Amino acid sequence: AMMKKGAILINAARGGVIESLDVLADALESGRLSAVGLDVFPEEPPDVSHRIFSDARCLCAPHLIGVSTLAMQRIYRSMATDMVEVVQGRRPEYCVNLEVFA
Repeated sequence: AMMKKGAILINAARGGVIESLDVLADALESGRLSAVGLDVFPEEPPDVSHRIFSDARCLCAPHLIGVSTLAMQRIYRSMATDMVEVVQGRRPEYCVNLEVFA
């Protein structure tokens, strides 16, 4: 409701950022939003019978926008590099539980 009338909303972050598909559909129907792009949904998998999926102003992707050939090569390279670091007794660059290296 705080967005400029006619704005385009794109959510490729987290499904929970959007309250519900009903809110988006209502905003499209009222003209509050002119278009919606979604790569994530409030509930996954989404109920594809929802009215928003038949609206031509709604573009959806199956949570794969960031999965390009180049992105996957970088992910695999990073994973392999970090595995080598662990095997050699060093802390990997991308570690979510640093306490294991304390």
